[in-house]
Amino acid sequence: MNNNTPLFQLHETKDYSEFTYYPFNRSIDKKKVAKLKTSISKTGQLINPIIVDQQGKVIDGQHRLQALIDMKMPVWYIIRKVNGSIIKELIEGNNVVDKWKQIDFCKTYAETGNKEYQSILDTHNFWENKMHRNIPFGRIVFAYTTSEGRKFKEGGAVYLKEQGDNIMKVVNEIDKIYENKNALHFNNIRSLRKLQLKNKHFNSDHFIEQCKKKKFNTYSTVEDTLDSMVLVYNYHILNPSKKIKA
Repeated sequence: MNNNTPLFQLHETKDYSEFTYYPFNRSIDKKKVAKLKTSISKTGQLINPIIVDQQGKVIDGQHRLQALIDMKMPVWYIIRKVNGSIIKELIEGNNVVDKWKQIDFCKTYAETGNKEYQSILDTHNFWENKMHRNIPFGRIVFAYTTSEGRKFKEGGAVYLKEQGDNIMKVVNEIDKIYENKNALHFNNIRSLRKLQLKNKHFNSDHFIEQCKKKKFNTYSTVEDTLDSMVLVYNYHILNPSKKIKA
């Protein structure tokens, strides 16, 4: 590839060896490739070109590229000059067509050596294995960080092991006590995080024992769920200093 090519000039090739991937490109989704192949078969062409850097590494379009390779069709691509953080370029490029999910951001930063994000991925796998079910990735992000929004997407999240372990320990035990699939409800995790942050003396073991005596309710609002948890936590506690507040 010619590194002096002007920005956004459209190119065509059938030499697929010109293209390579960054180690933190998202994994290929076979179902998505199959849908793209069906679409290309109907229209006879690819509407959105692949975006690569000056060395031919794919910034955006790995699924489109794979579909074209499978169909042995020519690849139309644009060379984008990469200046500064390739992570930022990669995220911006992928967001053009398909908005990234939290797990995509997490895998990308983990691949670059970010230990905080690798810990989040490892923790997600741990709890899925322990609870024997699929756990929405956002539940783990919310439990183990306080940066689930923009800061998380920009690579600035901090892994809070003690906070998250306390939350997930409660969730795991509630799941056994109440024998239902509601323990992982987002409002439960949000409420438990709020209670821990507001009440430094919050004791997860005490709350678990209280849940065996009295059941709290998960409502459609965090506020109502919080109030229900507080009632259960404070049940039969006489010492006001040991009680918690919503």
